[in-house]
Amino acid sequence: MRVSYQHANVHSGNESTLLRFTTDDGTRACVLVDAGDDVDVESMLGDDEYLNAILLTHGHIDHYRTLAGNVHHSAPIYTSPATATILEQALPEAQKDNDLGDISVALEALEPIDEWTSILSTLEVRPISAGHTPGAAGFILRFRDENPSDGPLSGEQHLLVTGDFTMRPCAGFPGLETAYPFDIDCVLLNVSSDDSYTTALNESLETVLERAFAGSRVVIATSSLTGVHYATVLAQVATELERELPLTIVGQAAKVYNALEYDVPSVTSHEVFERPDEVLEDGSVTITGPESPTTGSSRRLLETIDDDPGALFIQLATDNGDGISNTQCTTQSIRLSNHPTLGTIDDVVRSLAPIEVVIKHARGDTLNRFQRRFDRCFTWGTNDQDVHRLYEEGRWNAPGWIAEATARRIRRRHWEAVQEQSLEPDATLDVNGREPINLEAEGVNLDALETTFARTAADPYASANPDAVASDTETLPAETESLEEQSLEAELLARLDAIDAKLERSEETVRARVLSGTGGDQFLQLLDPVKLEPGEIVEITVREDSRNA
Repeated sequence: MRVSYQHANVHSGNESTLLRFTTDDGTRACVLVDAGDDVDVESMLGDDEYLNAILLTHGHIDHYRTLAGNVHHSAPIYTSPATATILEQALPEAQKDNDLGDISVALEALEPIDEWTSILSTLEVRPISAGHTPGAAGFILRFRDENPSDGPLSGEQHLLVTGDFTMRPCAGFPGLETAYPFDIDCVLLNVSSDDSYTTALNESLETVLERAFAGSRVVIATSSLTGVHYATVLAQVATELERELPLTIVGQAAKVYNALEYDVPSVTSHEVFERPDEVLEDGSVTITGPESPTTGSSRRLLETIDDDPGALFIQLATDNGDGISNTQCTTQSIRLSNHPTLGTIDDVVRSLAPIEVVIKHARGDTLNRFQRRFDRCFTWGTNDQDVHRLYEEGRWNAPGWIAEATARRIRRRHWEAVQEQSLEPDATLDVNGREPINLEAEGVNLDALETTFARTAADPYASANPDAVASDTETLPAETESLEEQSLEAELLARLDAIDAKLERSEETVRARVLSGTGGDQFLQLLDPVKLEPGEIVEITVREDSRNA
């Protein structure tokens, strides 16, 4: 058996790769992994070559943009069952704003798999869970070599394609495992990384909960898969906090949520809505799409709340967002990119202990840095679309640019790494397993959120009854005592009891709540009814609660 790889779009996303498996009798199988920007697999195939299969790792458009145009020779598109379900919803929607070719060809070629599936008599493939998005999968390709150089026991070889991955679970779908019942000999490793994901996730959760529990209308604009993921996490956070938080998911995100058969009690889905007020209410969160506020449901809902100073419109974007101006509501953009940290990528390679690693989803300097990152395996980081032979004559090859002495040293280090490796004979490869939401595993800092929001700690948004006076024989409830000790804005301002508004020489005392905005700004939300017109200027007097002094 000979095995080679060829980057299919090294100068675009570099997430797409053509693998070739050639048996001793000359039979060849060509397998395309993902079909991102600028992939033209037909131009890569020789006159005597045919496309045998496409492996699609997940439902992000940068991995399927050229999918329909690359279905040749009746090749099936293998993917996880969940991703197949997502694509049935995503392809027609994405076609509205993108030229995806004849998507009916791709939909007809979709073939969800969850077990070992034969490509050749000596070559099989199966998906494994990979985190990153709902339904995302990596693939293990297993091939048998009739004449292995290291004896008959080494005849079966395993190649793992990670696709984009995390070791964290995602909306109940498990993350990538790093222990299997067999050795992983080669890894095609997507190295897109983000060391700030959990920080951004917790920042967004704190902002959303603060405003929703304060009674604001909160709109979250994001992609459909991130919307489904975020809805499940946010709902579980509210459950753990023992707080009521109505959640509404609309549009394409609602279609994906329903298609994947989620059924979270606090989440209501609206695939379509006629009026924005059907899906907006005070003290609730509405998740919509797309990320951009200039089109679709995101635009409609922003237009509805943009004159409400108490409302919040927040973008969860894969980049830095569009930036929104000329609105009275609070707007914020948070970059939320669910990729592993660099340390996690190192841990994956260390745990799998492969002899070969092919770096994908990176270009230029990043690709070059990763080429030198691992010292216990051969690392292929190539900035070209040449055909590179990984395995032949029963042996995994060293890259041609590595000196023989260096190659021997790497093989020795790899042998030592394999001795340290622990196989998991009972490890499951089930790609269909969906588990309850595990907030800690997802990266949520629940302890910090409980300190601020949990009922058992304090209710910083409980409305006090100004007419109620505790008698000498009464004791204050524990929540009130805790409220006196820790207000949401305790570090910034003491609890605001009254606003003295001077309008037309009149004076009225009302209560207000301090809310935080972007860039450290603060503004007040009136808790009592008062007749004020937008744009009026009032004077306020801040009176501290003497009990907190």
